[in-house]
Amino acid sequence: MKTGVCSITFRQHNPRQLIDLVVESGLAAIEWGGDIHVPHGEIGLARSVGQWTRNAGLSVSSYGSYYKVFDEAGRLQEFDPVLESTLELGTDTVRIWAGGRGSSAADEGYRQRFVEAARCIARQAEAQNVKVALEFHRNTLTDSNESTAQLLQEINQPNLYTYWQPIYWGPDLGCRLRGLELLKEKILNLHVFHWNYDASKPKPIDRRPLEEGAQDWAQYLTVSLPERTRYALIEFVRADDPRQFLEDARTLIKWVEHQEEK
Repeated sequence: MKTGVCSITFRQHNPRQLIDLVVESGLAAIEWGGDIHVPHGEIGLARSVGQWTRNAGLSVSSYGSYYKVFDEAGRLQEFDPVLESTLELGTDTVRIWAGGRGSSAADEGYRQRFVEAARCIARQAEAQNVKVALEFHRNTLTDSNESTAQLLQEINQPNLYTYWQPIYWGPDLGCRLRGLELLKEKILNLHVFHWNYDASKPKPIDRRPLEEGAQDWAQYLTVSLPERTRYALIEFVRADDPRQFLEDARTLIKWVEHQEEK
């Protein structure tokens, strides 16, 4: 398990500023986001950001593309620019979203269209030795343990994986642990955070210091995952505060080192 951060954690930073901050944190890698820092198809920028990252002694864990397969009108989006940016960054992993509808809101036709499109995307990436990982997120087809497992089985591509994060929109520890066990053969990277969630509030998400989630994360990290290169990536911090990020980074490094000692 290697440690890192998603660049979207600090959308307000430019790539060089973020690299400097991550070097200070002691984390090992950055997942560069496709929404702000490395937009799809900006090949020269992707190449430069990848090189700056490696020159600083860091790895590019993955490309967090924000590619949703379909646009708002339901049309298939072009994948070529996403794959090209992934390759120019110098990473072998691209994260995509499992569409733009929740599993309970998507009819069978929508789901089948996604399965067929994702299979083609995974095969296209496989030809370039790239792994495709689905975001594990609400309001997509991977918004529950069961729907994610079914989707991976339906697409049935060896280079297709899923990310994992605590299901904050269904805050039951048992459900989260069952999901880790159910999906573990296909879990690639982890998104790491600790949030309180209250749907009754105008702002339902309350980002907390990562250390407050120590009890839960101690259980998540004890689930035995298959041997492969894997990153635990901090995703968002309390108040978007760099000082909180440095504290959370120290916490994550401590947890991972503790697991390795066992």
